[in-house]
Amino acid sequence: MANLKRYNDGLFKLDLWIRRLLAMGDWELLHTALCDGACEIVRAETAAFTSVDLPGGTITYTAASGGWNPMVSGMTEPLTSGSLCASVAVCGTPLRLDRIDSPRRENCELLKVMEMDTALLVPVFEDGRVTGCISAYRLGHPFDQIDEQLLQQYAHSASMVMRNFRLMEDLRRHAAMLEEEIAERSRAEETIRQMAYYDALTGLPNRRLFNDRLQQSLAMAQRQERPLAVMFLDLDRFKVINDTLGHTIGDQLLMAVARRLRECCRREGDTVARQGGDEFIITLSLVSEAKDAVTVAQKIIEGFHRPFSVDGHELFVTTSIGISFFPHDGQTGDALVKNADFAMYRAKEQGRNNFQLYAPEMNSRAFDRLALENSLRKALDREEFILYYQPKVNVEHCQITCMEALVRWQHPEQGIVPPSRFIPLAEETGLIVPLGEWVLRTACRQNRLWQDAGYPPMQIAVNLSPRQLKQGDLVATVRSALDESGLDPRWLILEVTEGIMMESDEGTLATFRILERMGVQIAIDDFGTGYSSLHYLKKFPVHALKIDRSFVRDITSNSDDEAIASAVITMAKGLNLRVVAEGVETVEQLEVLRALDCRYMQGHLFSKPAPAEQFAPLLGSAAGAYLNFGTWC
Repeated sequence: MANLKRYNDGLFKLDLWIRRLLAMGDWELLHTALCDGACEIVRAETAAFTSVDLPGGTITYTAASGGWNPMVSGMTEPLTSGSLCASVAVCGTPLRLDRIDSPRRENCELLKVMEMDTALLVPVFEDGRVTGCISAYRLGHPFDQIDEQLLQQYAHSASMVMRNFRLMEDLRRHAAMLEEEIAERSRAEETIRQMAYYDALTGLPNRRLFNDRLQQSLAMAQRQERPLAVMFLDLDRFKVINDTLGHTIGDQLLMAVARRLRECCRREGDTVARQGGDEFIITLSLVSEAKDAVTVAQKIIEGFHRPFSVDGHELFVTTSIGISFFPHDGQTGDALVKNADFAMYRAKEQGRNNFQLYAPEMNSRAFDRLALENSLRKALDREEFILYYQPKVNVEHCQITCMEALVRWQHPEQGIVPPSRFIPLAEETGLIVPLGEWVLRTACRQNRLWQDAGYPPMQIAVNLSPRQLKQGDLVATVRSALDESGLDPRWLILEVTEGIMMESDEGTLATFRILERMGVQIAIDDFGTGYSSLHYLKKFPVHALKIDRSFVRDITSNSDDEAIASAVITMAKGLNLRVVAEGVETVEQLEVLRALDCRYMQGHLFSKPAPAEQFAPLLGSAAGAYLNFGTWC
């Protein structure tokens, strides 16, 4: 009866421990608890669990009870060691020892640690093969048949628990993999969506997303019978920066512009998108009247007055903005965008850095511009360009010292097209590079022809565009033009705008220094219109400054203009630079400039630009090109 009661008590404990094991959520804790359960069920002083790797030929003690766990966990033995656990793993049968002899103790790493003298070991099976071993140990009290039966049943139940645990682990692992796969797919879908609907460079909505939002805003505006505004923006001078400082700086500038546009358009319903290149487009959904959009446009233009700090450069960029309104200027998104684009080009024509509201007559202007662009592409091949020349005069000696070559376009239908109409187009289309090369070669050739005809040698000035500088072969182009014409380099002046000098890099500086060593001179055109410091005057090999005509125009009535001109002249003298005043049209302007000690001037007062055959008589005789244009001489 006592044995039966002990057996039933053991089964009760076994059931409790199996329930505990089933509730375990950690593999390491499961093994330790399994050992604790074995101790309680068979009243052992300690117990251990050994994992069996039959293919690998090893056993590993993974857990023990009674405080032995830290000492035995992780110990490994070969299956051929002859230890108790190895023997059970190989044979697959229980082993009960009333007394552990010395040889067995020596073969078992576990028994070397624990001072026990009686043992009970049972194998743990999974799918018909031994995967583990539960061993229980006592000191001075052998195990019996009931203990063996209880431990075998415990091992059988434990194997099912461990199998279940592995299945649950596999399920959890599989679930985690599925979750990661779903998350990865979600990330991929978001990436695809980002690529499909957002601009990769600026992070702004792209044209596709903008059109979607515009359609939604239009539908709402139609239902609520309220206006909607579309703004089309283009950066002024961006191509100069991109061509001069490189595309990396240009890209960083576009990102900075995008951030500033977001700052200016924070209202609900506003969408700022990148149309492409340096063009941006904005929808203003919550406008009650035109002045709301005008306020935003003014805010953007004022926001661009602050310089953009890009990679150590302080860049000043302005923007031209066109605005169209629903329903007055268009009923569809395409019509509104197109008309805002027309208005933007009108803003360009009005001098940039401003906004224009769409007006129907802008359509005809836009079509004229497109036709002009198409004609411009053919003009070089058709030899429709001609050079006009305007003298630069030393008013102290009444002598022409230089002439500036100015390109004109003889359009077969429109007649002479002014540079203000086709030069910006040439810059945008890239045609300025071959056109600029043609101007350089033609001007050098004409100057040499005049010298060969016996006219006094004098310098000829040719304007350079930013794109020509960026091409990288400017030195070769200049050398080729000089060699072909036979013109001495000292008779050539290359004029560059102040903006080009401000944004030049080390490559441009190297180009200018090579040209200087060749004997070519460099002059800064439109001086005084830039925002930058004057450091470049010291850095670059500059020979002359041209005071911009905007300071000359009102010099007789505006004391500020006179002060600026005086400061430029004084500074230039201190730097040993020649100063030329542009746009001199009246004797009064001449007298003020002469009083400021400006010796060189250019403008209609002396001569309007004229083609070569009309300009030649101004050059005078071989004795010297002296003038007698008026009482000032």
